[in-house]
Amino acid sequence: KKIFKDVRTYFIVVLAIPVIWLIYQIIRYRILPTRYIVIAVILLLIFAGLLVLSQYKAKKKSVRIAGKVLIVLLCTVLLIGNVYYMQTVSSIMGVSSTEDTDVVSVVVLKNSSYEYIEDLKGKVFSTLATEDEHVDSVLNTIKATNGETPEVKRYPGILTWVNALYSGEVSCLVMNESYRAIIEEDYETFSDDTRVIYSKNYVTEIDNTTNTDLTKNTFSVYISGIDTYGTISTKSRSDVNMIVTVNPTTKQILLTSIPRDYYIPFNVLGGERDKLTHSGLYGVDETKGNVASYFGIDIDYYVRVNFTSLIEIVDAIGGIEVDNPTAFGQFEAGTIHLNGEQALAFSRERHAFAEGDRERGRNQMRVITGIINKVISPSIITNYMSLLSSLHSTFQTNLTDDQMISLLRMQISDMSGWNIESISVDGTGASLYSPIYGSNLYMMVPNDSTVETAKERINALYQ
Repeated sequence: KKIFKDVRTYFIVVLAIPVIWLIYQIIRYRILPTRYIVIAVILLLIFAGLLVLSQYKAKKKSVRIAGKVLIVLLCTVLLIGNVYYMQTVSSIMGVSSTEDTDVVSVVVLKNSSYEYIEDLKGKVFSTLATEDEHVDSVLNTIKATNGETPEVKRYPGILTWVNALYSGEVSCLVMNESYRAIIEEDYETFSDDTRVIYSKNYVTEIDNTTNTDLTKNTFSVYISGIDTYGTISTKSRSDVNMIVTVNPTTKQILLTSIPRDYYIPFNVLGGERDKLTHSGLYGVDETKGNVASYFGIDIDYYVRVNFTSLIEIVDAIGGIEVDNPTAFGQFEAGTIHLNGEQALAFSRERHAFAEGDRERGRNQMRVITGIINKVISPSIITNYMSLLSSLHSTFQTNLTDDQMISLLRMQISDMSGWNIESISVDGTGASLYSPIYGSNLYMMVPNDSTVETAKERINALYQ
């Protein structure tokens, strides 16, 4: 009773709780290097011990009062530290995601009388000939709902498939929504001309079994920028295609840009060639696999971003600095500062350049370099909380929580700079057949010498 009547007891209890909790958190979630953890724990315990002594050993009342004030101040600092630390942990652990989202719709002409899939009983359905288990699942749902096996026509390409709907050859399209953007390139009013009478979402887990120590071993990450806003896991065309090879020992990063129109073999097409951007329609794992096979390298990891991602990331870190070699549009030549919207515009422009998509790829690498330089610079401290709050929604990756934490711990440990270099593969424009689209499209036929050079530069980082 005497102890609990002593007000000093409550001050010590109030001090002990945040001290013990923070020590527990930094040991459990080892974001900080071990030496920093040891130093932090020792300093906390020493400072807390001195404050305890100030209450029970100090003879002067002024010292005891000052001790109580310091206890309140330390507790406040520790509570803020706990919040920052736990938000850091939760943000990093909320980033890793290995999901693909497919949205399959039953699409009819807007002026048709069909309102529900039951209205299509006895009618002709249509799909693309490319295998799609989710489309097949919707067809099975239609079969169960209507009590009959639907008549299905399968078309080899998007063009003839959509024409069949407009001409009345079929009553509806059973389509993966990832194709809508391609359809609207030729049929600009497609979304106005049609209606969705049934839709279902499918979330698929992407296999991920690689858990290498990224602080010791060179690794490559595939960056896929899809041409959508909103949910990142939704399948869509891959308009930004980049291999990021990282050697953590020599602190070197190599960015290898690949044009979206590169004409390479697709695994999903059994080795037939199509333009690289179309591979995103089958998910980021397909894109990563196609590029890894074509370049003959191991790419275990991916990062997928979209338009919303880039805007939010750049704004969250307070903007970026990029070196722009040539003035165009709103962008002057020289070192320029970009906010999120400007970074997106800078990355997407290609019509202003004689080299078109090639220069766009270089600008995309300039933006990536600007983001990396900002994130590893001391100035990130002022934007730390806004960066954390945006992490879980700005990109998707199959890097594990432990791998990302280990990379962060390594950077905190040495705070060293990185040597970032950029290269691009090139090719020659040609009109070639797209099996996915069903007609000839503009393609970039790879220049073998630039591909071989890229392979050599990438493999050199693994030495």
